[in-house]
Amino acid sequence: MNKTLLINRINPQDFTKQKKKMFFLIGDMNVPKVEERLVEVLSSSDLLDIDDIIYKYNGVEINMDAQMIPKIIKLLSLADISIYSVYEIYEPEL
Repeated sequence: MNKTLLINRINPQDFTKQKKKMFFLIGDMNVPKVEERLVEVLSSSDLLDIDDIIYKYNGVEINMDAQMIPKIIKLLSLADISIYSVYEIYEPEL
């Protein structure tokens, strides 16, 4: 398995509202109850558009602006969902 991960540095001072692909690494994503709770919490939130959420085998990718990160972390934490890391996915400009 490839352990190399290319990520962008998140700028907490980025107030542009430009959406970027943020990834939240979630603990126990392989446990159906955790995955179901994650889907329920994110889909019922008025913070996100359902089209901006992509569920992965080990977490969730959300197309969002950087200023939303603390709100999403709080939302997931209140739902007792373990977050191990948050990063912006690197996408090379072609």
